[in-house]
Amino acid sequence: MNLKQKIAVLTLTGAALFTATPAMAGDMYAKSGGAVAWSYGTNGSVAVSDTQADGDETYANYDRRYNTGYELRNKSGAGTTVYSSADTTNYVTRLRACQEVDFLPDNCSSYSYR
Repeated sequence: MNLKQKIAVLTLTGAALFTATPAMAGDMYAKSGGAVAWSYGTNGSVAVSDTQADGDETYANYDRRYNTGYELRNKSGAGTTVYSSADTTNYVTRLRACQEVDFLPDNCSSYSYR
């Protein structure tokens, strides 16, 4: 392989890596009390589970690439999981898990980032 061919291969490889970066996986996980939230793989969606039979709702606060301030609520009770809609172009960039507490501030984890 001559020098021009090597440069061409390196250029194409670098361009492929550069364009693939936004789609690479960045798993996120957060837990607070009975609330567990996660976004795996391409981070197209968020899931939030309620793991405690305590009567409290759980929810996830999250941001996407182009929009912020989302909330996904799980009102289905202990042992259930709910999922947001999937959008791998406008992927999830951060999330936290929260457990609703009656008449007190909710218990929330710190944010997990992509």
